[in-house]
Amino acid sequence: MSAGEDDVINVWDSTTYKQITQLQYGLKRVWCISAIPDSNYVAFGFDEGTVVVKLGKDLPLASYVNGKVVWIKSREVQTFNLKLLSGADEASKDGEVMRP
Repeated sequence: MSAGEDDVINVWDSTTYKQITQLQYGLKRVWCISAIPDSNYVAFGFDEGTVVVKLGKDLPLASYVNGKVVWIKSREVQTFNLKLLSGADEASKDGEVMRP
């Protein structure tokens, strides 16, 4: 896999060195790609969010964009919004439980 500032993730065949497909999630530049060892999961870090995919699937298993977290577990889509702070007077404590 390779990616860059063009908002496109390229998936390559490691034996033929030919491009298999391109993935594009509309989250601007791709800054990092990280694979989980001994699994088919790959995470991508973008300017505007994070996406986790399972190789062989084009749809994200989990994503984070502007405070909204979406993930798929046992074919069920679950979402929640992270607590957003509006100013310096509001603060959350380390380890504070975030409730929907």
